[in-house]
Amino acid sequence: MSSLVDPRFRTTYIDPDKVEPVKKRAVAEMMSLPAPANNSTPQQPGTAVQVRQEDAQPPPKKKMTLAAFFKKNPVSSPNQSEAEKIETELKSFLLTPEVDPDTNPLEWWKRHQPNFPRLSVLAKKYLSIPATSAPSERVFSVGGGIVTCHRACLKPEVVDRLVFLAKNV
Repeated sequence: MSSLVDPRFRTTYIDPDKVEPVKKRAVAEMMSLPAPANNSTPQQPGTAVQVRQEDAQPPPKKKMTLAAFFKKNPVSSPNQSEAEKIETELKSFLLTPEVDPDTNPLEWWKRHQPNFPRLSVLAKKYLSIPATSAPSERVFSVGGGIVTCHRACLKPEVVDRLVFLAKNV
């Protein structure tokens, strides 16, 4: 999943047989995540903005050009379901141009969050996890110090307790 939402890799390192299941899983997970807020001006929690009726004016009507009538907006149309919007967003993300391998993916998502609001939430979830094995290697190192050739007959439960005590005391 993290490879899919990383703009440097996308589906490059996913087995071709598993690309579609990963996409379906991503869509399902985005459906379960809270919808991104569309507010362009963040407000403090608990503050309310009151507008008097005479102060509120309708926005001025925009003149439409001939080209605007023929322009198609594939990203979001009002009659699309949420699942279709998410699938369209994922497809458009996968069609974006490749990025430099030295690009920081979290900074990329920060810049492109307005273009992919739902997918950016999923990307932040998976890309914020540090990819390191140092803590697990330390535990195995402690376990190697406990289970020596003189103590090879220790039961697994006893080894678990001794490792726990060694790391937490």
